[in-house]
Amino acid sequence: MEFKNLENIDIQDVLSVFNTSFSDYLVPFHLTLDQLKSKIVTEKVDMSISVGSFDSGKLVSFILNAEKIEDGQRIVYNAGTGIIPEHRGKGLVRKMYDYILPILQNRKACILTLEVLEKNEAAIRAYTNLGFNITRKLLCFKGNVELTERDSNVLIQEMSSFQWEKFRSFWDIEPSWQNSVMVIEQMGKDCKILGAYKEDEVVGYTIYNPATRKIQQIAVDKSFRKKGIGNKLLSKIKQMSEGQAISINNVDDSSENTCRFLTSIGLENWVSQFEMSYKIQSSAF
Repeated sequence: MEFKNLENIDIQDVLSVFNTSFSDYLVPFHLTLDQLKSKIVTEKVDMSISVGSFDSGKLVSFILNAEKIEDGQRIVYNAGTGIIPEHRGKGLVRKMYDYILPILQNRKACILTLEVLEKNEAAIRAYTNLGFNITRKLLCFKGNVELTERDSNVLIQEMSSFQWEKFRSFWDIEPSWQNSVMVIEQMGKDCKILGAYKEDEVVGYTIYNPATRKIQQIAVDKSFRKKGIGNKLLSKIKQMSEGQAISINNVDDSSENTCRFLTSIGLENWVSQFEMSYKIQSSAF
């Protein structure tokens, strides 16, 4: 078995292993070539720090890694781990991390982070054995919006740009990697930014992707909560989705008000994940 980075690997080979690996996953899914390319670009996956294992020259497993610097720390995010069924149970996750960790150490990476389904006990056990710790629980919601719009005396308007300083002031929690500022900036034109205005002041917002019918972010100014502003924003999204089901992923379960609100408008917490992290030390696993 050979281990090396994915920098010069045909993306079609990665796609094949990706779809084979996830075909029998707890939540099976399938990507097209364009979707995988989009994932790599938007999530900032770096193939030079991603790793694969090769059996007789054929790719049989991978870890797709992305990277960002935040608060002076270099953080590496596992954007996907895949192992084809016939090569499972051979310790390939550990072996791939054994290969890539010295490279990440040389880049002065500080933290490894990833997400794993709550019910994927085997993966949780494997990552725990590597030294990862659960840092928070993330809830994924989907369904048809069912609400009675309240008279909140606010105007919903599409915004032409991200006002991150204002938006951040509304946050109770830090978004997960896939909903982070860095990733959403990459999505750019694919997203609609809806602002809730009260007397020309932004008091709430949501970022919505019409193509995937996915809410990337939603937040309301702490001083204006429980006044129907969230309902107003979701009413607009319901109109944009033409009544079709929408989703919002990786809501921190410590944000109880957000979770209650999403449930109250008809969305179901259909699956949950754990965010796990590992602090890189001077030695390997």
